[in-house]
Amino acid sequence: MSYAELQVTTNYSFLRGASHPAELFARAAELAIPALGVVDRNSLAGMVRAWEAARESGVRLVAGCHVDLADAPPVLLYPQDRPAWSRLCRLLTLGRARGGHRGFSLSWQDIDARGLIAIQLPGENFNLPRLRETFGDRAYLALTLHHRPGDALRLARLADAAQAARVASLANNTTKAAGSGASNAASVGKIEGLGTRLGAIVREFGGRVEHEAGRDWWSGGVWARHELSHTVNCFCTRTT
Repeated sequence: MSYAELQVTTNYSFLRGASHPAELFARAAELAIPALGVVDRNSLAGMVRAWEAARESGVRLVAGCHVDLADAPPVLLYPQDRPAWSRLCRLLTLGRARGGHRGFSLSWQDIDARGLIAIQLPGENFNLPRLRETFGDRAYLALTLHHRPGDALRLARLADAAQAARVASLANNTTKAAGSGASNAASVGKIEGLGTRLGAIVREFGGRVEHEAGRDWWSGGVWARHELSHTVNCFCTRTT
């Protein structure tokens, strides 16, 4: 079964990604992963470096963006052609303009879905019928292994919900680092960043720092090591 990482965060996502695109693509080549979907948070800042790394490594770049929404969980958007890429850039510009200094503000209705493939990240109030209505057969639901109790039941329920809404589901791994050392550096960065926020370290640390298991490739935590019947192998063939 062919597998591609479609939710890769680089160090251009401040306090979220830990590895430079060159490191991520080099590691993907070592693991024989054919493609990486680079989706930095509300930004395309790392895309030039990702393109250079893809060219040097031979691993295909699937260009996209992790877009935060005020009225829905985040969605990963991948343009299929040049006009769709322009629309994605304008969408991000709108979000920055609305959000003000260091902010970002978009709602679902702001998305122009023409030419965009969407992967919905599950979360509170996610709406699969709306996802299907907006993106049609270009809509997907992410199934992510968190390495926590109840994973199997959670994934089964998500897959059933996607099937009922006629939305395809696929496996992803929320990769943020090329190796365990970089992953640890990201955790330290989060702690330092939280420490600057009015001293509310304990409260915010408990609510925001994520479990990092399976979010780097050093320990072999990629989904290529797991069998999942809902993996969609045709995704990469639909992006340019």
